[in-house]
Amino acid sequence: MLSRRVSTGLSIGLVVLTAAAGVGLWPRLPAEMAIHFSVTGTPDNYVSKPIAVGLLPAIMAATLLFLAGAFRVDPPDDPRMAAVTTVSTMGLMAAIQALVLAWNLGYPLPFDLVTVGVVVWGAALVGYVAARERGWSLA
Repeated sequence: MLSRRVSTGLSIGLVVLTAAAGVGLWPRLPAEMAIHFSVTGTPDNYVSKPIAVGLLPAIMAATLLFLAGAFRVDPPDDPRMAAVTTVSTMGLMAAIQALVLAWNLGYPLPFDLVTVGVVVWGAALVGYVAARERGWSLA
């Protein structure tokens, strides 16, 4: 079972890794970076490198704090739901930052697969939580 302590550690680790990746790649990244793309994969929003590297890790940290507070105020019946929701959300956000960094380094991305991946992630998380709420065993 993924405990709150372990999930918090993994989540913080993902935030730190995401920030470290941006810092480590800093010299190779362009001064203006694309951070948002249309469904066809065309960039439609650019920001300066410091914002592009630091914004998503900051949003991740804020989201982690928000989720921790939300699960304290209204804890789920099954604590694994909070752990899975938290770690998977941090994982998705870290993957999105990795994709943004890769695109800005010149690596082409299949945006149709990215979109499918996000939809599958969302469906899997909602399915997991719904199944746990109904008491279904997923082992």
